[in-house]
Amino acid sequence: ARPYMAELAFVGDGKNSYQVWLGGSPVLTRTGYPYKAKMNVDDLEVTLEPILAMFIEQRQQFEYFGDFCNRVGPNAIEAYTKDYVPGSVVA
Repeated sequence: ARPYMAELAFVGDGKNSYQVWLGGSPVLTRTGYPYKAKMNVDDLEVTLEPILAMFIEQRQQFEYFGDFCNRVGPNAIEAYTKDYVPGSVVA
């Protein structure tokens, strides 16, 4: 059950396929939510880059990644990823 508590978790569900979970608590007091039911390992970068870019742009001061994902929720993350241009955000 520990992967589901992580701020970002990959749970294997087949050969080269993973579930992606977001929003767990950094102190293990909240489980994450399923963001992607199936992600091919080859899609790792294209899946994560927009989420991390959104975090860079919209996080609150001292906000952890899991807390951010929990605050904005999966609908906002999904909407952001649809309009995201790869490489457009630099940390």
